[in-house]
Formats: sequence, C-alpha cells, structure tokens
Amino acid sequence: MRLSRRGPWSLCLTALAAAGAALLLPEISGTAAAGAALLAVGALALLAGHTWGLMVSIPSHLTLVGRLWPQLSLAGGSSLRAAAIALILVTAVPALALAAVVLPQIADRLLPRSTRRMRAAVVAGSALALAAALIVPAI
Repeated sequence: MRLSRRGPWSLCLTALAAAGAALLLPEISGTAAAGAALLAVGALALLAGHTWGLMVSIPSHLTLVGRLWPQLSLAGGSSLRAAAIALILVTAVPALALAAVVLPQIADRLLPRSTRRMRAAVVAGSALALAAALIVPAI
C-alpha cells in the first residue's frame, strides 16, 4: 500500500493527539491506557514509514473511542475532560476514512487469486470487526 506524502503526517498527528489526550485523562482504565499506548506506537511506526502501523493504529483508535465515547455524556462539570474525550472522537474520523480505503486493498493483497465475492466477504468481515471494536468496549 502506498501512502501519499501528506497522508501519513495527518494520520500520525491526529493519532498522537488522541493518544496524548487519552493519557491525560486521570480516570481512564488500564485497558484504555493500553489502547492509547498502542495508538501512539502505531502512529510512530507509521511516521517512521512502516505500514504495519496502520494495522495497529486503526483498531486501537476505534477501541479507544468505543471505550471513551459513553463518558462524554457523563463529563459533568469538567470541561477539560470533555474536551479531551471530544478530541479523541474527532481524531478518529481520519482513521475511519482511511479504513474505508485500506480494507479493500488489504483484501486484494491477502487473497490475490480469490473471487470478487470472497474479497467482498473479507472486507465485510473486517468492517464488522472494526464496528465491534467500536461498540463492544462501550458495553
């Protein structure tokens, strides 16, 4: 997969901003802190030119969003906490957009001789797994 010259920078900066905002929240669980650390590692790997950073940063970002978005409604009087969680939610938009572009390319690379229907099933399964990563941690 080839990333544009501007693409990795924008994704890396947003992922690092989300990881930093998540790590600044004092009340997050150890699982959310681990997700933020994985997000930072994936962003730094992507910044260094390693494409495996995408496979780390996108699921960890969505899992982190899934863990923290219910807390936005419970932010109470703390505007700093609400701003940090809102920053995490907003910075997930580039990761979601990139996932929509990357999933079909990954299916083509993993299954080069398969039928179109099989590749579509892999993309749909991957999209369902990302949706589960967004929804299940909030439960």
